[in-house]
Amino acid sequence: MKKDRALYLLEKHGLRPNKSLGQNFLLDENVLDKIVETTDIQPQDNIIEVGPGLGVLTRKLAELAAHVTAIELDRGLVCLLERENEQLENVDFVHMDALKYDPPKDIDYKLVANIPYYITSPLISHFLMAENRPKKIVVLIQKEVAEKICAGEGKLNVLALHVQIFGKPRIIAKVSPGSFYPEPKVDSAVLEIDVHDKPVVDDYMKLYKLVHRAFAQKRKKLTNSLPEMKDKLIELELGSLRPERLTIEDWERLV
Repeated sequence: MKKDRALYLLEKHGLRPNKSLGQNFLLDENVLDKIVETTDIQPQDNIIEVGPGLGVLTRKLAELAAHVTAIELDRGLVCLLERENEQLENVDFVHMDALKYDPPKDIDYKLVANIPYYITSPLISHFLMAENRPKKIVVLIQKEVAEKICAGEGKLNVLALHVQIFGKPRIIAKVSPGSFYPEPKVDSAVLEIDVHDKPVVDDYMKLYKLVHRAFAQKRKKLTNSLPEMKDKLIELELGSLRPERLTIEDWERLV
């Protein structure tokens, strides 16, 4: 979509980008096509799209998928989307906060999202911890956050652990600010998460509590940040390490 077309649509419906909602509309056709390609849509697939914006990606998803549920918080944009896409019989536009949306329990689905950067972590966690998790997640997020999520062994952080317990993340493409209207102040990235059939750690809630406690004092050795586990840490030869040095398997042994 050209910028002129985006401006026309917004003006036609009396709208403008809402800064408080972090709205940056993706216009670059190459990036849109990369998201669709990465999602690997099959004819029987159900897609949940968060942040449809002006509907450019929604229409591409609808061409390939059996059904698309597009969740948008901005009521004005929902009205625009419904009026401009009346011909899309396999798309439902839903006006609500995606963080309050419960995926249907009886369908398999893939999650696609171009989301405000400030809800990246809560949104990914919301769907990964849902009773019915997506089979795949493809999100357009801030590049720095994508790199944190993909951190490898020896450099793990809370967010990386949150995600990598549930799936395998990888950065597909880096996206410049010029791909959006209005332009964000940071670079972005397309992130793919192939979600595991089940978490690699069974009691992941217990693990999360342990991880958060340890990283709250991340410069300290684990025997100092988790003193009640000192004997176990020493037994596992982990006591002298700081939390980012542990692997997911190390955390699982501690749990």
